[in-house]
Amino acid sequence: MTSDALLQIQLLGSPAITRDGTPIEFPSRKSAALCLYLIANAGRHIERGHLAALLWGDHDAEAARGSLRKCLSLLRANDQTASLIGSDRGHAWFAGDPTRTDLATFNRCLGAGTERAYREASRLWRGLPLADFELGEALFDDWTARFRSDTVGVTHKCLAKRLDSMPEERAPISLQIAACELLITVEPSDSEANERLLRLLLKDGQKAAAARQFRVYVNALKELDLDPPAELVEEFRGALGGPEVDESLPLARAPNAPQRDRPSVALVRARPSQNVMPDLLSYAHSEVIHQLTRFRSMRCFERDDHDRGGQDTGLIARIGFTDALDHDYRLLLWDEPRARSIYLRCVNTRRQDTVSSTRIGYDRLEDRASAEAIIATAINSLEQDIITDDRPRLSGSPFERWLEAYQLLTQWSEASARQAMPILEDLALDPQGKRLSLVHSSISSLLMIRRLMIPTSAAMAKADQERAQATALKAVSIDALEPFNHIILGWTRMQANEHDTALLSFDDAMALNPYSASTVVAAAEAYAYAGNAAMASKLADKAASLTGRFIPPYYYTYFANIAYLSGDLDRCIEHLRRAPESIHTATLLVAAHAEREDMKAAAAARVRFERELRRAEPYAQSDGSTVSKWLVSTNMHRDPSVRQRMFGSLERAGMPVAAAR
Repeated sequence: MTSDALLQIQLLGSPAITRDGTPIEFPSRKSAALCLYLIANAGRHIERGHLAALLWGDHDAEAARGSLRKCLSLLRANDQTASLIGSDRGHAWFAGDPTRTDLATFNRCLGAGTERAYREASRLWRGLPLADFELGEALFDDWTARFRSDTVGVTHKCLAKRLDSMPEERAPISLQIAACELLITVEPSDSEANERLLRLLLKDGQKAAAARQFRVYVNALKELDLDPPAELVEEFRGALGGPEVDESLPLARAPNAPQRDRPSVALVRARPSQNVMPDLLSYAHSEVIHQLTRFRSMRCFERDDHDRGGQDTGLIARIGFTDALDHDYRLLLWDEPRARSIYLRCVNTRRQDTVSSTRIGYDRLEDRASAEAIIATAINSLEQDIITDDRPRLSGSPFERWLEAYQLLTQWSEASARQAMPILEDLALDPQGKRLSLVHSSISSLLMIRRLMIPTSAAMAKADQERAQATALKAVSIDALEPFNHIILGWTRMQANEHDTALLSFDDAMALNPYSASTVVAAAEAYAYAGNAAMASKLADKAASLTGRFIPPYYYTYFANIAYLSGDLDRCIEHLRRAPESIHTATLLVAAHAEREDMKAAAAARVRFERELRRAEPYAQSDGSTVSKWLVSTNMHRDPSVRQRMFGSLERAGMPVAAAR
């Protein structure tokens, strides 16, 4: 038997590496962390610089690399660990067999999809991967949090799809039970799996097992400070014989309760451990509530425990609610004493997967500005997830209909605008919809988009501008705390060449929500049009950092304008390659290439302009007078020389715009 055959690696639950049943002793906790990281990334050669920053982030680069070299030397010098790690001058990697980890075996069982494999996978799951293995190193601890959430999320999605593909009436009961039990092992509070398992156990005559499972489910919900839904309690009350269902359980909202018109977020605070100062957890909790209330597109709920036992938790904000499960997202706030951190985890309750996990160090919570920035950025990501969510819209609430139109609006094309406008105009006539300020500001936005995208007559352009400003003002009058309303009002003023008052609207929007990427990027372009290139670039960089891993395509239109106005033509063209195609971006592309004296590329861009023009207005003629007047009417630059610069570039590219100069 080879040495590798005797090696056992446990990543699920508390990590452990044993050889022939004897735990391997590592020279230090960081050397164990290095080994576990390489095992989790088995098959990849990891750059030394990345590993040094991951484990010695508080050192300068040279000192961190020195610490990594020392750590690798200690591992190679230890007979027990020497065979685990491979390295060269630039990289390190796991040198063992990556298939020998319990997580790899778990995944093979998951892939097999048999009853026996599911039962073996349930046995292997000892808890979240790398449980209780924080170092206090920010980058490493953030990685462990992502590794855990990704493992749970992928497993959960796989099992949920498997169960969806198993007809409850035709698939073998034992296979369905095994799959449900495995899913619940991974995510104990999953409502669909628990309810299905209860039905299957009762159908199979296992009443006692069903009663036990009901208690397990209720306890799992209590850990999250949630109650089982009323429908479930009523369904199983008689089947379980009554005594097994606690009559004192608070019941969920009645099925006929009014329909919600906005996505909701339920915030759950874990009970403080003895290791964390309760005031830090309370402060983080209240700051999350505060930031959630600033995002007007969401409704936030939290448990009101004041009436449960008479103990006041001392929270700044408190919103009671009775339906603990009927929400779109769940936020969990919990403490990790080893990492000296509090984590904010967001779960999409429809998909049952982790949207994000944010680490907030104790030291960062002691500084209000730092804590506010971290938490608000995390909430901004949550708002973006709601806005870009592709979930089926079944309720037809005013907010969901607006959201459909908004997603079309952000495609930044004439075709999508034509689809969105009827939805919004219907909402503006609806008794409930017309009270939603976002409806009116979105109509204003679409009118401006039409003005930017289609060369129209001066009379029509003026009518659209006047209506856009009127609807924007109406939106602000309905809800003056919604940043989007101020952004749209700012654009209407910018199009009317009222630059100073326009910037005041953008400043109002950023004051209301300084961590909204969409708010900041719009303000960035406005400052560019107003001639303040330095502020525009600063805000554009901030907007990019706030978006996280995903930058919406239409942001690149803003970035391209800012780059062009600041004279960075190469960057402008790079952004335009990622921006949605439109007449506006095509015109900018022609000008940028011509200004770089790349007439071949400018000619190709002009073909793109002609194509976009025909797509927007099939019967329009792009004669010089029409194009010139359209460019003048949609131009928002404070400095007339900028327009002259653009027109000169367009002329050199063969676009007859001289008539308006």
